[in-house]
Amino acid sequence: MRTVWLSVLLAITAILLVACRQAPVEKKSYTPAEGVSEGSPVMVAEGSSPAAEPEGLELAEAEQPDAPQDDANADETPAEGKESVGGAQPEAEQPDDPPDEEAVEGESQDTEEEIEKIPASQLPSRMSHIVKAMFETSKGSFIVAVYPEIAPYSAPHFIMLIREGFYNGIVIHRYEPNDLVQMGLVFDRNGTPLYPEDPKKAELAKITIPDEPCLSENTNMTISFAKPDSPDSASCQFFINLRDNRRLDELNYGFTVMAQVVHGQNIVRSLRVGDKIGSAQIIEPGLDPSL
Repeated sequence: MRTVWLSVLLAITAILLVACRQAPVEKKSYTPAEGVSEGSPVMVAEGSSPAAEPEGLELAEAEQPDAPQDDANADETPAEGKESVGGAQPEAEQPDDPPDEEAVEGESQDTEEEIEKIPASQLPSRMSHIVKAMFETSKGSFIVAVYPEIAPYSAPHFIMLIREGFYNGIVIHRYEPNDLVQMGLVFDRNGTPLYPEDPKKAELAKITIPDEPCLSENTNMTISFAKPDSPDSASCQFFINLRDNRRLDELNYGFTVMAQVVHGQNIVRSLRVGDKIGSAQIIEPGLDPSL
C-alpha cells in the first residue's frame, strides 16, 4: 500500500514540474531612445506592463546637468564698459613730447635757405681769382675766363686738362643750333679711342670729379662740363651755351658753370661738327694785358 502512494506522489510531482517548465516568460529590451542602454535588456516580471518605463527614468533626464559653455565664449570681447578677462588692459604708450616749434622752424629755415647765385653778367667783376685760356680753332680763336671760386672741383680740373694738352687736336662733335656746342669726346660708342696716337687723352678722360652745385647760371656763353645721367661722372667733355639754358642748373645732378667766353663769341657761334681745336693753352699773367 505504501508503495502505491509513493508511486502516485512521484507521478504528481512529475506532472507539476512539466507544467512549470511550459509556463511562458516574456522578455523586453528597451532601446536607447527609451532611456536604457543598448545591450543591457531589462527583464520584466510576469504580469507587469511591458510598456511601462523604468521608475526614475524621466527624473534622470530632467536632472541632466546643463551643457558646458564653450570655452571660446569666455574669451569674447566684453561688452562696452566692462573690463576684459585678465584685468584692465595696459595703457598705451604716450608719445614723446613734441619738439619745440621754434627749433623746428629754425631748422626749416636753415634747410630751405637758398644758395646765392651770381648772375653770369657779374662774374668778371665779382670773381677775385680768374684764370684765362685761349682756344685756337679752325674757325679762329676765342678766350675763356675760368672761375675756381664758384666751381672748386670743375674749374681746377678744366685748367689741368688744358695744361696737359688734352684739347689739342680735339674735333667738335656736337652742335645744337641756337642751343650749345660741345667738344672733348675721345671715345666712340664702342669705347674705342678716337685718338690712338695720343693715349694720354684716353687716360685723362677716365678721371671724373664730384658733382657740385651750380652757383651761377647756364646762360649765353657760359661753360659747363657735360656728363651722362649718373652722379659724379663729369670728366672732360664741355659745352658752351649759345642761349639761356638755366634749366640745366639743376638737371641731371646740375651742370656747374665753371667758366665763360669773354672774347671771340662770334667764333664760338660759327663752330660746327667736324671743326677742330688746334690748341688750347692757359694765358699766363703778363701775356694778356687784361690779366
